[in-house]
Amino acid sequence: MKLSELLQGVEYYGDTEDCDVISIIHDSRKVKQGSLFIAIKGFESDGHDYILDAVNKGAVAIMSNGRSLDNLPIPVVKVKNPRACMSQVSANFFNHPSKKLNIIGVTGTNGKTSITQLLYLLFNANGMSAGTLGTLGFSTPSGMLTTGFTTPESVEVQQLLNIMDIGGVKNAIMEVSSHALELNRVDDVDVNIAIFTNLTQDHLDFHGSMENYFQAKLKLFLNLNKSSTAIVNIDNDYGKRIAKEVQCNLVTYGFQDDADLSIIKSNLSIESSEFLIKWNNEEFIFNSNLIGYYNLENLLAAIATALISGIPIKDVQNSVNSELIIPGRMEKFDLLEKGFAIVDYAHTPDAYEQILSTIKYLAPKKSEIITVFGCGGDRDIKKRPIMAKIAEKYSDKIIVTSDNPRNEKVEDICENIKSGFDRNNHKIIYNRKKAIDYAIEKMNKNSILLILGKGRNDYEHIGNEKYPHSDIGIIKSNI
Repeated sequence: MKLSELLQGVEYYGDTEDCDVISIIHDSRKVKQGSLFIAIKGFESDGHDYILDAVNKGAVAIMSNGRSLDNLPIPVVKVKNPRACMSQVSANFFNHPSKKLNIIGVTGTNGKTSITQLLYLLFNANGMSAGTLGTLGFSTPSGMLTTGFTTPESVEVQQLLNIMDIGGVKNAIMEVSSHALELNRVDDVDVNIAIFTNLTQDHLDFHGSMENYFQAKLKLFLNLNKSSTAIVNIDNDYGKRIAKEVQCNLVTYGFQDDADLSIIKSNLSIESSEFLIKWNNEEFIFNSNLIGYYNLENLLAAIATALISGIPIKDVQNSVNSELIIPGRMEKFDLLEKGFAIVDYAHTPDAYEQILSTIKYLAPKKSEIITVFGCGGDRDIKKRPIMAKIAEKYSDKIIVTSDNPRNEKVEDICENIKSGFDRNNHKIIYNRKKAIDYAIEKMNKNSILLILGKGRNDYEHIGNEKYPHSDIGIIKSNI
């Protein structure tokens, strides 16, 4: 594609020679002959420092904020915001795939992955081909690959949406993180349905405050076309604020009586959930193997989306009533004579409260709850003692361990966590595999082991490297 075609709609300054571009790259290590290299500032490095490397590797043009080398032998496109412009040129390069798909964007602190996976199952089970893009990776009915991000950079977003379009997928279900909204990764994605789950403490190391965090999420809804639909959980104050702000079609859900889709009553056990919903003044009974009130909210979001997408209520009931497995989300493993283990991605105070309180409330009276967890390095330090207090409140035994320490010492992270404990029912084992093995060794037939933080993630992030690790693999090796 010609550079001039890529720059359609982009505000830039200076004269630029035209040239042929065969790829758009923001990582200088991946530049090849014919690339447009876009210099963006990342969390750890700045692409502007690698412009000469890109030129030497065959880049045919550079896009930068103006801080570039003088007298380069190739065109330099100077823009105010390279990230925002990268979104524009990526959409141009892949011929705006989101305009050809039904895009469903899911945002909120907790529940994004569960809702995305539920919708993937519901849509494909009812003849509506769907793909997903999120924490678990990129998936279509023909397969899955990992991306490493909840929402990748705009180039990859547009590329993956284009793959879905070419492959005949009609519905793209995306997790939309606050980082993605703040960093222009989805600026040029036309969203048809946007779902808001909740907002609780997380990512304050990046956003600085809860209000800034909320404003980042709000962007998704303020950018919707009037013909789009916002599906909003009004069981929380942030959801109520969004419901008042949107200028498009609105569907609310939750336990509130005035929600468009609401739960009238429910009956929960450690094995399943039965619940009665109200929709358009009619009542419908659902059964699900997913447990906990928070999962009922996730199911409501998925049900609302399926209904407004044209799936008949009876078909939605049949799909929800079948066994639903969400990888790494309350995923259960029987340990024969040693009770069972549950693996979950939970890594925020609210997610801990939801999961641990659910298990404590639903577990048989003689149950012993053992919780294994850690906290991520280079992330919000303030939530560490809070999560410790929540774990202590609902657990009989606690093992504190590593969970992606990154560039922090695991010993320091564990000390931060330890400061939140009031009792002495915890043990610290720095090595995560050894911590899980130890917990399983101490289990009995009444034990419920919760391993929190990773879900299906298959690595430990230590320093700048990712090492193979699987909580589920360790569990299976102990069966």
